[in-house]
Amino acid sequence: MSDKLSVVGKSLKRIDAIDKVTGRAKYATDLKMDGMLHAKLLRSPHPHARVTNIDITKVKSLPGVRAIATIEEVPKVVQYWFFLRTEKKKKQMFIRDNVVRFIGDPVLAVAADDEETVSEALSLIHVEYEQLPALFDPFEAMKENDVKIHERGNIAFHVAKQFGDIEQGFMDADIIIENRYVTSKQKHAPLEPIGTCIADFAPGGKFTVYSSTQLPHWSQMYLAGALGVPNNRIRIIKPYTGGAFGGRCGLIHGLEVMCCYLSRKTGRPVRMSFTREEDFTTTETRHPMVIDMKTGVTRDGILCANSIKIVADAGGYGTHYIGVIADCLSTGVGLYRCPNVDFDATAVYTNKSLAGAFRGYGNPQMNFAQESQMDMIADKLGMDPVEFRLKNYRGLGEIDPVFNDEIRSNGLKECLEKGAGSFAWKEKRARGNGEGTKKRGVGVAIMLHGTGAAKGLPDPASATVMINADGSVNLVTAAADDGQGNRTVLAQIAAEELGIGFERISVSDTDTDTTPLDGGTHGSRQTYCGGLAVKKAAADAKKKLFLFASRELGVDENQLEIKDGVIFDMKNPATSVGLGDLMRKVQIEDMSVCEQVIGTASGVAPAMPGYYGANFAEVEVDTETGEVQVLKLTAAYDVGRAINPANVEGQITGGGVMGIGWALNEELLVKDGRILNFNFTDYRILRASDVPELESIIVESHEPTGPFGAKGVGEGSMVCVASAIVNAIYNAIGVRMKELCITQEKILEALHDGEKGLGR
Repeated sequence: MSDKLSVVGKSLKRIDAIDKVTGRAKYATDLKMDGMLHAKLLRSPHPHARVTNIDITKVKSLPGVRAIATIEEVPKVVQYWFFLRTEKKKKQMFIRDNVVRFIGDPVLAVAADDEETVSEALSLIHVEYEQLPALFDPFEAMKENDVKIHERGNIAFHVAKQFGDIEQGFMDADIIIENRYVTSKQKHAPLEPIGTCIADFAPGGKFTVYSSTQLPHWSQMYLAGALGVPNNRIRIIKPYTGGAFGGRCGLIHGLEVMCCYLSRKTGRPVRMSFTREEDFTTTETRHPMVIDMKTGVTRDGILCANSIKIVADAGGYGTHYIGVIADCLSTGVGLYRCPNVDFDATAVYTNKSLAGAFRGYGNPQMNFAQESQMDMIADKLGMDPVEFRLKNYRGLGEIDPVFNDEIRSNGLKECLEKGAGSFAWKEKRARGNGEGTKKRGVGVAIMLHGTGAAKGLPDPASATVMINADGSVNLVTAAADDGQGNRTVLAQIAAEELGIGFERISVSDTDTDTTPLDGGTHGSRQTYCGGLAVKKAAADAKKKLFLFASRELGVDENQLEIKDGVIFDMKNPATSVGLGDLMRKVQIEDMSVCEQVIGTASGVAPAMPGYYGANFAEVEVDTETGEVQVLKLTAAYDVGRAINPANVEGQITGGGVMGIGWALNEELLVKDGRILNFNFTDYRILRASDVPELESIIVESHEPTGPFGAKGVGEGSMVCVASAIVNAIYNAIGVRMKELCITQEKILEALHDGEKGLGR
């Protein structure tokens, strides 16, 4: 971009890099405290049952057992969707009673001196269950029947929205495409298993909680409500975290509540850490969806109608289904210019493990269906798929119909054009599929994803900038960093606004006792929302600096600027003072002042800008074995401005790898409510050796409301990967895959009978 910046736009080394590569970084599982107890959960072996009796007689005499927390004792937690306290918004995620609703649902917890003792204690507990009929199919659960997973019924959430006149839209259509799409249950599988917490209850009544949650301040509020204490009695400290991808959004499956309760009961610190098997079988997954889509288009390639019907499997308890469905709505309606849309979505309880927040937040499922439809329409029209998308995408200056907001930045056209050129799209499409059993094909898909929480929801961000006597700066922010480099990016924004070197910035750790309110790390919000707060706080500090400097230099404060740590008169640059010299006088030498310059900012972002991307995939399909190999993925994303290009490329690469896995490898297999592939032997994520050539292209459109023009990238970077791969498979073998993930068996079945549940 044309404006010259000193720190923003540079691929600077991450501020936590040395701690991580030397092993000094402490993760939750590394933490130990004097007198710490170890806790584990006794989990249900049944998908749906009523607990009728718990016999703990044998455990009471086991040496080293310090506490048992039964269902009746456990604090009840009601989470509300972004704290909008209405019955409609209530989420029954952690309301436990004497009914278990999936295999692995917690029944009780035991705390003991060591892990061996607590494991032995669990084996000595006898639980009697009355087994209840179980529902595993969301369509069966939706029917009128006597099986109620929750008292209020099996429908967790339903929404219907209409735009325009859908009936007239289909009457105007020359071509109508109608299909059903099915997506899989995917696991986050971060480096560090989801679910480690240490809680320490002090005699004065304060809880200190070490948790890898993505939402420290929201979790503080939830915990305070559950435990019946004021917010300031809950201190959440977030240690280093080995990835999250949505799996740590909020309280992690009652983990923190249980640890706090056991710590208060015993008067000792309590740690609970899920095993990898528990992570796979009992923590949240991507929402499996069935999407029925009917799309109408005129013969000249103009979209005129789109009907979208979604059934999402929420699992045994509700978590994030409102937001996930809202994302399906906003992206399904917002990406393309289509005047007539009918959207209907239902989240349904089943007796399976929970579904929840996962990178993309419903958008990948929606995108898979929609981008498959767009490709089929382009094929019917005989149009290049790139040209069809360029003709129909919703562009700069248009109004998003869901949020009724203007699109202020949109680099999708450049993403498509740059991506197609670098990928050699036209040349590869013209080349043919090849001879023999190995067929090559290419595919394209585009995406839109929002930055931050949805418009109208609380989405706070805060920052404090403190300038020290030597001119160094402390940046205090609760922006949780799960490994994507938030703290580095925010330090760059602060340094740029303050006109000092990046190395002069120190960023605080996330601690709700010392860091101001933040909405958490999710939804691609930290660079945009957190960055805006940091920029405003730095500007506030700079304004105060200039007031002191104007007195020191005898220059009007409006004539001052700062660069490389030197404040100077723009009309006469020789009139200047170093930041350190000025601050030493202000804080120490001038006894009449003795003031630290502190800038603050807190509030919500002015918008929820969309960011855009285009993915181009080249695949090779072996028609004898059904094996699909991705040969190349070119991914172009409009990020507004890349604050740290290396970080952006890292997000694009990571999203690409995750998207390939979701397309071809990753699916939790469930039989009668039991997850069968609960380890990395049977649940195959991509290894480094599996990753194809992956090209990242950064497009900068400049978002006028963002910090230095920036918006998001991380969440959306996997959204249209699977879609591009599916479209490439069709281009290679002429068979349309409508179910994820795409196994070799499904390819062979589709080749054998293209109409059998898959179609052509």
